[in-house]
This record gives sequence, structure tokens and C-alpha cells, in this order.
Amino acid sequence: MNNRRRYIAIEGNIGVGKTTLTQSLCKIFKGSILLEEFKDNKFLKEFYASGSYAFEMEMQFLLDRSIQINKFFSKDHAKIFSDFHIDKSLIFSKMNLNNTCLEIINQTHFNLFNHFPKPDLIIYLDGSLDSIMSNISKRNRAYEQKFSLEYLEKLSLNYNHWLESLEIPVFKINSNKLLFKGFDELKNIFSPILNA
Repeated sequence: MNNRRRYIAIEGNIGVGKTTLTQSLCKIFKGSILLEEFKDNKFLKEFYASGSYAFEMEMQFLLDRSIQINKFFSKDHAKIFSDFHIDKSLIFSKMNLNNTCLEIINQTHFNLFNHFPKPDLIIYLDGSLDSIMSNISKRNRAYEQKFSLEYLEKLSLNYNHWLESLEIPVFKINSNKLLFKGFDELKNIFSPILNA
């Protein structure tokens, strides 16, 4: 992997397989791994249970990720594989917040993250909504079980709008095509993209 493709972010809808693919690619191509931390957000479960605390949830994500990203980039990394792009906070905030709160999140996001390296490539997992719902059901996180098909469909649309605005390369792949692929098969699929 050359320097231009040294920081790879895997993105996609909830439950599409981002973390699994990130862990596999990290092992295959021997990079550092940066995984999304979300379990400590005390507002997350409440938001999905009642719809309350949307602003607090998104602000907490920004603050928590600020600590995580600061610590991560305080060290040198030859190659990086991450299961999130820091802009995902803005995608969710646009869906869940009014304009006033969204502006606060946008400004806070800029102040916290503008000086950090940006990914050189996005790998976007584009799974069917049926397969995503099935994955969410299988991993059985209690607060995710209330996700509606409409919410996930809206999230997919917002992700696609975001992808269209990016100035970095995006490689889209149907997540169903990666099911049951071994490391050799994954290496054959992604080597041309990562080494381009």
C-alpha cells in the first residue's frame, strides 16, 4: 500500500459488517486498527428507546471520539484501517437534530477534528436492508432491536448523499458478496484497490 492509500475507512449502514471487514483487512494487510467506540455513550440507549437526548448523544460521541482520535494519532502508523469515518457523526446528526443543534454539532466537529488526517480511501459496504435487519437481529443488541426499516433506509440515503460530496476515492461493494470469503479471497478483492 502506498502512502496515498495508507488510511482506509470502512463505512456503511448499521449492521452491514464494517467491523468484521476492518478486522480482516487489518490482519491481511498488517495495519493499525481504529475501531469505533460507542458502548460508553450513556445517551445512546436512551435515544433509541425513546427518541430523547439526540443532541446530547451526538455531542457525547464527538467528545469521546476526540479523546480516542487524539490518543490514536499521537503515535505513528504506517497503515490504518478504521470501521468509521469521523464524519459519520454529521450524517446521524443531520437525521436526528434540528438546524440549531446541527449547527452546534457541525462547528464542534470542525474544531475538534479538522487538524487530524483524513482517510485516503473509503470502502463503502452497500448491503440490502433485509440483510442488514437480519444482521442486527442476529447480534442481538437490545437497543438496536427497535430499528425500523424506514430508519435504516433513510440512513442509507443520507450516507449516499454524503458519499457524493466527498473528494476522496470511494470503493462501493455489496456486503453480501463478502460473506464467507477467506483471507486469500479478500486479499484478491482488495489488493488492487488498496494498492492503486
